[in-house]
Amino acid sequence: MGERPETLHEGVDESWRPSPAPDAVTAASSRPFRMLAAALVVGGSVGALIAATSVAQSDADTSRATFVTSSGAVASTLQLAIESEDALLVHASGFVLDHPESSNAEWVQWLTSRRVFERHPDLERIGLLVTLTPAQLPAFTIRATNDPSGPLEPDGTFQVIPPGDRPLHCFVAVQQALPDEVQIPAGYDFCADPAISKIVVTARDTGQGSYLPTLEELGKSGLIVQVPIYSGGTVPLTVAARRDAFVGLLGVQVGSSNVLDRALHGHDDLAVTLRFEDEYSEAQFSSGTMPEEWQSATFDLENGWTVETFGTASSDRVVDNRTALMLLGAGIALSALAAIGLVLATGRARALRLVAERTGELRHQALHDALTGLPNRALIMDRIEQLLARNRRLGTSGAALYIDLDDFKSVNDTLGHQAGDQLLVAVAARIAGELRDADTVGRMGGDEFVVLIDGATTDVAPERVAERLLQAMRHAFVLDGATMPIIVSASIGIAIGDRCTAGNLLRDADVALYRAKAAGRNRYEIFHADMQSEILQRVELEFELRSALNSDQFHLVYQPIYNLENLSLVGVEALLRWQHPTLGLIEPDRFIPILEQTGQIHDVGRWVLDEACQQMATWHASGDTLDISVNVSGRQLDGDDIVDDVRRSLADSGLDPAALIIEITETALMRNTNDTARRLHAIKALGVRIAVDDFGTGYSSLAYLQQFPVDCLKIDRTFTSAITTSAEARALIGTLVQLGKDLGLKTLAEGVETTVEIDHLRSKHVDEVQGFLLARPLDPTTLEALILVPARARQPATSATTAPGSASHK
Repeated sequence: MGERPETLHEGVDESWRPSPAPDAVTAASSRPFRMLAAALVVGGSVGALIAATSVAQSDADTSRATFVTSSGAVASTLQLAIESEDALLVHASGFVLDHPESSNAEWVQWLTSRRVFERHPDLERIGLLVTLTPAQLPAFTIRATNDPSGPLEPDGTFQVIPPGDRPLHCFVAVQQALPDEVQIPAGYDFCADPAISKIVVTARDTGQGSYLPTLEELGKSGLIVQVPIYSGGTVPLTVAARRDAFVGLLGVQVGSSNVLDRALHGHDDLAVTLRFEDEYSEAQFSSGTMPEEWQSATFDLENGWTVETFGTASSDRVVDNRTALMLLGAGIALSALAAIGLVLATGRARALRLVAERTGELRHQALHDALTGLPNRALIMDRIEQLLARNRRLGTSGAALYIDLDDFKSVNDTLGHQAGDQLLVAVAARIAGELRDADTVGRMGGDEFVVLIDGATTDVAPERVAERLLQAMRHAFVLDGATMPIIVSASIGIAIGDRCTAGNLLRDADVALYRAKAAGRNRYEIFHADMQSEILQRVELEFELRSALNSDQFHLVYQPIYNLENLSLVGVEALLRWQHPTLGLIEPDRFIPILEQTGQIHDVGRWVLDEACQQMATWHASGDTLDISVNVSGRQLDGDDIVDDVRRSLADSGLDPAALIIEITETALMRNTNDTARRLHAIKALGVRIAVDDFGTGYSSLAYLQQFPVDCLKIDRTFTSAITTSAEARALIGTLVQLGKDLGLKTLAEGVETTVEIDHLRSKHVDEVQGFLLARPLDPTTLEALILVPARARQPATSATTAPGSASHK
């Protein structure tokens, strides 16, 4: 093996090398310190610069996050406004389909009953645009002349504006607008403008709604939302079918400045642009002042809507941030770097956390009702979409319950809006307490609530839930400041099963709710396909009523009233009945609400007064000394004519005014209390007495009753029927009787059907009674033969008298 090669310097003595010079040694030893010093300077400067940059970036991020949060709040407000108008169109389209030939008066009445302009403060106009061929124009001309949607010509005729022959005419059939809005002439033909005609035809043939800027003819900037409506409530599959089924174009006009300004309220440093675009239409609206240097955020509201907000741009450069510059100048010291960095780190984290928390709060506020804390309309619509998707996936069937409190307006009118708010909060809590964790309750606005029943579990049927909710409402509510417990009833509409959209499910529940209201309230109805035809039957009934009075189809029956102490006959109550020539006897609860809604109650009410006074005057001439009670609708008390009607009936019949008792329900008494009190005092001055009917079901109190010249309180039959089984009913009757005694009023109990009820009422010292146990409502001939003639021949009865007659309650 060969020798290892010699390695360089190996084994060599290095002592020969020269020693370094002293200056070189000093320089070498000081080099690390200089390097460390330089590192400290550079590190401190770099650290300060990093910290300053972080501050500038953090401030910019915080400003940006605040801007995005504010922009999100603005976008949420606009989205709620859009959804609110869409929901309004859904409800309005249901009315149009149910009343295809409705008059302008009926259209306005429906809008008023729904408080549409109160619930939609941005709404300026709502109406239905119909299309006509030249052959259809003459018939429409007659209708528009008799029931114009807007001003006619000065001579009272309907003229097409602008005149001319066109293949298609477009007129507003029914509408209502705010008083300061431009009045559209009844004969204005929108299809005279080719651009508008194209929009109408496109909507009709495609089934697609559109969003457009307000027309120049309407004189101001705004947004028009319009949807086509087809008979049957669904969009036909073919163009030809859509043209045949086309009813009209339902549209609303919204003040864009109102919507945008309300969205920007509290965000004065922002500007906003709202855009809509699809293949058929586009619109853009802006509000606010654009800053010179701006940043923007864009939000997709879906369905073609986008919102872009603009705010002042916040720079992330150190030179533009005074705090960052001060930090950079003071940050050369390395010892302060860690503390400053910690402060900056924690400060930035805290700022971001606060922004995140505030964003969550704003999102919650945008999706929940401020009064009750329940999900609002926007969130409920989203929940319905989720419910439908989940049930399609699982093959189950969910449901929506639409709940509306009956006569809630009376609470605000009598006890004030604060008490009304308290009641809404209490109702919301009571509804939530009756539901499962899987179900949802939300407030749609006003006194309307929606309950969603998840079909994924089938242990509770929707109708069982509705029964529980109605039962829960029957327990009285005790509110601060109210002298008596408040009894509330509700009507519920139920829609079960799949629908193509959330709006359709909600619409069907609303139709069922309408049916429950029409059927007498305080009940529930389940939507079914025949319900549309039932509503049409109600429209037919309304039409038949127009000729019922002139055709002598109305008649009166009389139910005797007895003194409870000795059961002597003291009076009768006149009750209206309708004997239809083909449908037979129609009960009052079916036709009186229609009379009230159409205003016919005024003419029919005058006839009832005349007939009742004349009949009692005839009986007085035969030697009877009975009183006659006549029901007066709250609608009749809306005008001063009721005083003249009573005065005329007394004069024409010659009846002693002291023998006439005018009855008005407690809820009607609480409407327009000042005017109602004035009119009742005028009637009282004629010598007539006043009774409060159905007492105990409304919201009156001792303070309110003292405003009215009341002589008698008629205790509602619901308390009479429950007196033998409910300690609460017995206590409440005792309270009502005591209230009557405190005011010096007579008390009368309605609906007496058993001797046990008689005994209980006598123990409570009720003055008078009426009901089936004693006598049913009878026609004049039967009443005279069975009761009046025997009563003339003997002393007042000492035992109950049961008489045959009409099988219907009052």
